[in-house]
Amino acid sequence: MIIKNIKNKADVALVINWRFHTKDKWVSITAPYFVKAFIKEFDPLILSSQVEYELFKNKIKYIVSMEPGWAAPKLKYDKKQNHIIGVFVSDPHNKVDWFQKYIEDNDVTFVLSQYLSPFFYHFPEFPKKKFVHFPWAVPDELVPQGRPKVHHNDIMIFGGKDSGAYDVRNWCREQSGVTEFDNSGVENKSLSNEGYFEWLETFDASVAAGSSDQKYDLVTPKYFEIASVGSLLIGQQCKDLEALGFDETNMLIFHKENFNAKVARYLESSVDYLGMRNKGKSLILSRHLISHRVSLIKEIFEKKCRSN
Repeated sequence: MIIKNIKNKADVALVINWRFHTKDKWVSITAPYFVKAFIKEFDPLILSSQVEYELFKNKIKYIVSMEPGWAAPKLKYDKKQNHIIGVFVSDPHNKVDWFQKYIEDNDVTFVLSQYLSPFFYHFPEFPKKKFVHFPWAVPDELVPQGRPKVHHNDIMIFGGKDSGAYDVRNWCREQSGVTEFDNSGVENKSLSNEGYFEWLETFDASVAAGSSDQKYDLVTPKYFEIASVGSLLIGQQCKDLEALGFDETNMLIFHKENFNAKVARYLESSVDYLGMRNKGKSLILSRHLISHRVSLIKEIFEKKCRSN
């Protein structure tokens, strides 16, 4: 990447473990598509090490780093350069011992967090002026055309199960009217990204659920993926749902104690939920596409530039 960076006149840099990206080690479909869209929009310098940063730091004005220590190196930034730096963060519960200090030590301008309430649950003293809610999103090109179709099949549930973050999901698997599948978007990936979305579309309704533990109160990518294909999203109540635009008009929101009643009501007359399914898909198309997230990055850059 060093030779390509030398020729690149951009003042934008993307900090990323390039091998991680090319080997597709991501745990969400959102991330690789965002990276591709970001590169297409900004044609940035690609920085995968401290050495590369030191070589090119004098020409950089804007920096976006994928999550440090996961999909990007933990770079030490030169504060004299006055970069505008954005850093991604996903699950907040597993980095409480270092993340906020890293942000402070490197004078990071803003944090791009997939989660809102869970972030401040774990980082209650984090300065709100440095926080940007940057939810999961769906690749524009993977959203199917047209209105939802009716297949008259059982409710589907899928995804990881071997974690404390999935006790409610695992309980839902055992309930009547719910059919479990092993494959998923990432954990048990047996389909291409395109095939995964085509598979999701073949179900009238799908469950997205996580844990009863508040530290895992996460609106995971499944919420967005299920809704995007026009499947009825049957999702566990989470604090972030309202901020994301999810409500009882575009999904079935459940607590463990009313799950079975809502499932039974749906199965009695699944066709009546077509309008709700279409509204769920419309929400994704209006607010939660990769193109929306790239536009938000552009807005942030412009705003930070004006304020400097």
